[in-house]
Amino acid sequence: MMLTKEDLQAISELINGAVSASEERMIAQIAASENRVMAYIESDVKKEIRQIADGHKQLAEKMDRMEQKIDKIQDSVDEIKGELTTQEMVITRRFRVE
Repeated sequence: MMLTKEDLQAISELINGAVSASEERMIAQIAASENRVMAYIESDVKKEIRQIADGHKQLAEKMDRMEQKIDKIQDSVDEIKGELTTQEMVITRRFRVE
């Protein structure tokens, strides 16, 4: 049995129709996957990023407070060194006088 031109054209149209339906199903599946990915990003990833950012902010604030404390301690140490140097000079002069 030999297929006619009309038969071949009908088969081609059936195949093209099947491909279109298959393409539509694939597009729908891709869209559904994209929706799931976006939902995951919105609900989980953004939340985790926000938590990381909050933690970073808290650490930065704590570091600022620590720097201020260290600066105060350094000022006290510098003051004590100055007083010690002054006292050493006074003691050294007294011993030279005696």
